[in-house]
Amino acid sequence: MNNGPREAGLTLIEVLIALAIFTVLSVAVLGALPILFKVNRSTQNDQAVTVAAKAFMESVRTGYSTQGTFDAGTLPASPDTSLMGGLTCAATQSNPVAAWVSPSGGPMLRRVTLTCKGAGQPDYTFTLDFGRPSS
Repeated sequence: MNNGPREAGLTLIEVLIALAIFTVLSVAVLGALPILFKVNRSTQNDQAVTVAAKAFMESVRTGYSTQGTFDAGTLPASPDTSLMGGLTCAATQSNPVAAWVSPSGGPMLRRVTLTCKGAGQPDYTFTLDFGRPSS
């Protein structure tokens, strides 16, 4: 019998088992990276379109702040598409409640809709209603 101190260390089997566990975990984590990159790209596109649409709607709100410009119904230029990943945007306006008209016959409410489309990308639609400002 040998009652002397044992040498501490790992056996070859223990090292191989640890290496196998590390390999399985690494493959699982690295397999998820392409999905995470795709989601990140999609989120960046969504954010860019939303920021451009917000800026466009704010310029419409500013333009429609007086009765004259509201009654004229002139929309500003559509957002710049260079930062939106190839999407093109088109703005339209309508009178959502045809019965609501001013004494001069102009609409009391305008609905501005901004639609952005692109090949292989989802369509985005932003809608905002503007009331006719008082004199």
